[in-house]
Formats: sequence, C-alpha cells, structure tokens
Amino acid sequence: MTNKTDGIVIEIDERIAVKNSEQQFEAYCSGCKKMTEMATPKTAGVLAEISEREVFRLIESKEIHFIENARILVCVESLRALTADSNTGSAQTFSSKGAEE
Repeated sequence: MTNKTDGIVIEIDERIAVKNSEQQFEAYCSGCKKMTEMATPKTAGVLAEISEREVFRLIESKEIHFIENARILVCVESLRALTADSNTGSAQTFSSKGAEE
C-alpha cells in the first residue's frame, strides 16, 4: 500500500529595512584614502545581502576596509567593489538610501 501525504508549502520572502541613522556614518577610510560611507557590520550585511557573520569573515581576512574604535565600521565602498567583483560582471548594486526607506 502506498501512502500519499498532502502538504502545505509556505514560501517566505524576507525584507529588512534599516531605519536607524546610527547604523551609517561618513568617516575617513585609510584603504580608500578618502571620506566614505561606513556602516556597522549588521547594516553592511543587509546592504550586501550577506550574513553579518560573512561580513566579519571578510573583515578578518582583510578583504574589505574597516575601522575599529568604540565599534567596528565597514567601508561600504570596498564592500560594493568586492561584491561587484565576486558577481563576475553582473555587478550587484545596493544603495544605503534604498535600505533606509
């Protein structure tokens, strides 16, 4: 005898909006040698659509620029460049303004 089970499939589309202005800053990036947008690792992960842990992995391997004072801030420009390079030609674009809305 064959058992046939009917099930329910649920698809979840998750979106995160970053509204806290304390999550993004403008600061001098020694890697870029200019003032640039900086973000917390959590916000940077949302902008790049990667996990916060992946952002920390990129920091530890020095693949993206960051500064460390009272907190860690990631250079969004270096993260954008890395993301564009890793997508081999189909550059992923993300904007902090779009994430804030």
